[in-house]
Amino acid sequence: MRTFARWLANKWERSEQKELENAYRVTFDNVYGRIVLHHWLNNIYCQYSQSTDPIELATHNGRRSVIHEILEALDMAEHPDKYQAEVDGG
Repeated sequence: MRTFARWLANKWERSEQKELENAYRVTFDNVYGRIVLHHWLNNIYCQYSQSTDPIELATHNGRRSVIHEILEALDMAEHPDKYQAEVDGG
């Protein structure tokens, strides 16, 4: 169980990702970045597909998942303490 606890702590530590998270923040923390993100939120992320075609549904969900990853990275950059996992030493 200790191996799993160490893996989990390392997974959520994300020290190597801090530079990437800051890059997301810098990219979207300006007028043009906010315009693009707002456009993606309105036209992709907050929309639902009325299609019954599985390929179209999968494509839409794939596009939404990319935007969700961007939102997560921005949140991690702005609130890093929220993503710190506590690991029991025993």
